[in-house]
Amino acid sequence: MLPLSVAVLLLAMAAGVLWGTAEITWSERLAILLRSEDAPRGLSMIVWQWRIPRVLAVGMIGAGLTLAGLLMQTALRNPMADPYLMGVSSGASAAAVGAIIWFPASVTQTLGVPLIAFLGAAAAFLLTISLSTRRGRSLDPLVVILAGVAVSLMFQALTAFFLYVGDPHATRNAMGWLMGTAAGTDWHELPLLLAILVISLFLALRTASKLDATLLGDERAQSLGVNVGRIRVLVFFVTIALTGIAVAIAGIVGFVGLILPHMARLLVGARHRVLIPQAVILGAITLILVDLACRVLLAPEELPLGVLLALLAAPPFIYILRGMARVR
Repeated sequence: MLPLSVAVLLLAMAAGVLWGTAEITWSERLAILLRSEDAPRGLSMIVWQWRIPRVLAVGMIGAGLTLAGLLMQTALRNPMADPYLMGVSSGASAAAVGAIIWFPASVTQTLGVPLIAFLGAAAAFLLTISLSTRRGRSLDPLVVILAGVAVSLMFQALTAFFLYVGDPHATRNAMGWLMGTAAGTDWHELPLLLAILVISLFLALRTASKLDATLLGDERAQSLGVNVGRIRVLVFFVTIALTGIAVAIAGIVGFVGLILPHMARLLVGARHRVLIPQAVILGAITLILVDLACRVLLAPEELPLGVLLALLAAPPFIYILRGMARVR
């Protein structure tokens, strides 16, 4: 299954690079990819400066959000858990919208909206953890979920307040970011995203057997020598890193971390040593193809990534819910 998934991922990346709103012949595409001197300069810039970094970015974002959702569902033993459960997306949204509406342009250009959004995500995560922690006790999954919901509601209210009182022009820009978009992604954003994804994937694979034991319950996992509290803390920090950088670059992209881990389980089962690579590849494929559809369906206009993804995610989400109901 994994070799086939890798092949599909390569085809999806090729489609994302070669297709778009600009009309490019096959000979021009080949010349552009080979960096030939005969390649049209304008079209070459479209492919190398816009399409390729965008495809790489959305692929890594899809992989990261799927990995974060998988780890959250395992650590909390909750099939409905997703990366945004910790209030991360709401914190990033409030910080980014506040920066776009209230900060001078010189400040946002110097720091960058992605960095401000990442700081907001980190603040929301730390607030959730501080509300969930009780001295002398390990983190309780239910308390973490409730704290995450409370923090999310608080930051959502703050975002709504910023949008209500803000300048209409600035509010329009902020709304575009809130609906999710990978437009404007360039090469300098990729190294940090790649580093976080590689480190998170390494940590996840290294703890795969312990994650399997976590599914048996806290007591049985501890009897097998697994420190469940430490595993959960590791998962939470990996989640904030992956989700924070994803939200910072592409805005709010929902459903990826909720649905795709379940689809990966249907394909390869629940053993994390096999499940993690499959889920990561599936997440990358999905977001690359959805982003391509966003670019071409209403060309030259571009659909928001989060909107189209939510529309496409509804049917499989209903299918998963019906399957869970039958099991119970």
